[in-house]
Parts: sequence; C-alpha cells; structure tokens
Amino acid sequence: MTALLPIGLSVAGLLFAWLCFTDLPLAVAVFAAILPSYLFRFSLPLPGFTVPTTFLEICFGLLTLGWLYSGRARQAAPLLKRWAAPLLLLLVSAAIATAIAPDLRAALGILRAYILEPVLFFFVASTTLTDETARRRVIYALGAAVAALSALAIYQKITGNGIPPVWQPADVRRVTSVFEYPNALGLFVAPVLPLLAGLTAFLAFDGRKKRRWLALLPAAAAPLGLIAIIFAVSKGAALGAVAGLLLVGLLDRRLRAATLITIIVACVTIISVPSIRGWFAVRADLRDASGSVRQIVWGESWAMLRDHPVFGAGLSGYPLVLPPYHEAEYIEIFQYPHDIVLNFWTELGLTGLAAFGWIVAASLRRPIRRLRRAHPEAWLDAALLGAFAAILVHGLVDVPYFKNDLAMAFWLLAALAAAPRPKDGTAN
Repeated sequence: MTALLPIGLSVAGLLFAWLCFTDLPLAVAVFAAILPSYLFRFSLPLPGFTVPTTFLEICFGLLTLGWLYSGRARQAAPLLKRWAAPLLLLLVSAAIATAIAPDLRAALGILRAYILEPVLFFFVASTTLTDETARRRVIYALGAAVAALSALAIYQKITGNGIPPVWQPADVRRVTSVFEYPNALGLFVAPVLPLLAGLTAFLAFDGRKKRRWLALLPAAAAPLGLIAIIFAVSKGAALGAVAGLLLVGLLDRRLRAATLITIIVACVTIISVPSIRGWFAVRADLRDASGSVRQIVWGESWAMLRDHPVFGAGLSGYPLVLPPYHEAEYIEIFQYPHDIVLNFWTELGLTGLAAFGWIVAASLRRPIRRLRRAHPEAWLDAALLGAFAAILVHGLVDVPYFKNDLAMAFWLLAALAAAPRPKDGTAN
C-alpha cells in the first residue's frame, strides 16, 4: 500500500492539473475537498538542498498556474485595492515575525504555508467563484470532505481501529479520522456545518421541487459532522458548531421560529435539570481538566507577552521563547497558546493581531450588508456569518487558523464573502 501511494498521488496530481486548465471553478471546489491532503508530506530535491512540501501545496501551485493561464488574475485589481490596507499590515507583520523568529527555517515554512499561499488563494478563489453555482459547488465539496472524514471517525469509534495509541484505550477513545489528534477533526468540521445548514435550507425552501432532493446531500453530511465532533470529544468544536448553527437559524427567516424554540427548550432544560446545569457550569467556568490546563497556558503566555508585548515570539517561536515562563512542568509546551487572540499576538505581534481583526471585520461587512438588503443569495451570507462565528467561538479555546488546511479554509470563507455577485450594487 505504501509503495502504491506515490503512484496514486502522481496520478491524482496529473488529473488535478488537467482540471485546473479546463474547469477552474470545479478545480477550486476539488481543492476545497482535499484540504486535509496536507498530511501527505514529502521533500522536493533541489540542487544542494531539499524543500519540504505537501500534496496540498503542490495542488495549490497547479491551481495558481491554472488561474494565471485563465486570465482571471486581471480581475483581482478591484479586490486588491479594497483589501490592500489589511493585507499589507498582515504581510508586514508576518515579515517582521519571520525576521525575529528564533528558528528562521521553521518561520519561513510557516510564512509560506499559513500566510502567503492562503492569501494568494483568497484572490484565486474570489475571482473564480463568481457565480452562484460555483459557490454552491464549493460547499458541496466541503460537505463531501466532512462526510468522508466523519464516516471514518465513526468507524474508528465503533472498532477502535486507526486511532493513534494515546487516544485508543476504550475508556478514552477519542477519534481523529485522518488527522493526528482529535481536535484537528473538530477544527476542520465545525465551520463547515453552518455552510451545510444554509445550503440545506436554501435547497429545501427555494421552491424548485426538482432540486429539493439535493438538500439531502448537505443535510446528511451535517449530522455526520456533529457525531464526529462528539466522538472526538472536542468541546470547543461542539460549542463553535452550535453557535454557528444557531446564528444561521436566527438569520434565516425560514429557520428563525424553529431556532428560537430550540434555544428556549435548551435553556429551560439546562436551568431546570441540576445535573445538566452543573455539567455546563463546570465547563463554562473552565473548572474541568482541559479548562484548567488552558488557564495555566494562558497565564504563562501572558507572562511571556509582558516581556515581548509588541512583536510576540515570532513565527513558530512560541515553544522556543516560552520555557523561561513555563512553571507547570507537568503540562507540555504547546505549539500555540490555544486562544485566537494569544495565537496571533504571539506569532505575529500586535500589528498582526490587528490585521487579523481587520480582515475578519472586512469579511463580515459585505455579508451583513447583503443580509440587510435581502440579497437573493442571503442564505449564503447567513451561512458565512455562521461559519465565521464557529471559528471565533472555537478560537476562544483552540487554534482555528495556524494549520495548513485551516488557513486555506479561512481564506476560502473570506473569498466566498468577497466574490462579486449580481445585484451587489458596487464592485468588490
């Protein structure tokens, strides 16, 4: 099987290259579906040295070539003008963070995979996903990825097969699907669920009976994703997914009544049942095991930031700069502080944190404006706001950006929000 893997990846790469030059919108959708393929890692031999890369990165290179060949790059000028200030702030912050990083080689890899390539993907996707069919196709692709990952996770839960040893004992058994640890599954799945909910509502209620059966596809993938999150015991992902789904339900007038009833019933149940109320209270106060660990990690991170308040630790520098501040030796030093504000602050400094906040605000502005105007694609805007809510809520206790697939997924959401649509009124 291992010997056949390079052949399989080569064939898949050739097929994807053909797609990039024949149907770029479909290639973007396929790229969204294969975001977890960053797990296929290898090195490219060059004269005198090797360059570590991933299958996802190779596919992104092919996608970029197809984009340049298609001539769509010329359409990026208005978007570049609108986004110039936050992107410039982000790139300058990333350049400084790379220059001060204690491990330059690691920082350059992070700069390439988490900043430069995802930002470029934003322009590729936003200038390609210019019609509603292409945008729906991307959500179908993400749903297919969630369904496949979740099906494997459910199989792992039932059989115990394929789970890394540390998570495998029956009394623990936290599923990971194809990923290396359980939370990676939740981080990928949670933001997709609001998109699937929005697409399901659109297909079920849009009045075209011959298309209503298509709602079964996202409607089936979403529960599988929720089950996978539960089996991964990813509480942050569950909270983010629920927050995103509820926001979609409140913003979509067709789902609002059912959502309000669900919220009322859930609140009454939590308040009136002592055992359930106690369970939520412990986790809300971060008094459970994972919450206690995070409070210690945040405290040590804050102590480090008091000595490095402007530039943080540099890209990939957190685990190398933190040791003098690490007093809880029974807890490992993580790669990141597990809080979205601290993550960006330690990696990119205060200016990088400000740039990220600016980019999030810019991504939310147009969907909110279109919702107010009852845009024909308002279902997608509600779904996008739900997806961003899932990221931000999950980010309170985890790392929803600094990973190959997550960085690309974040900028794909931004591209779906920024892509020009009919009846927008102004250029994007």
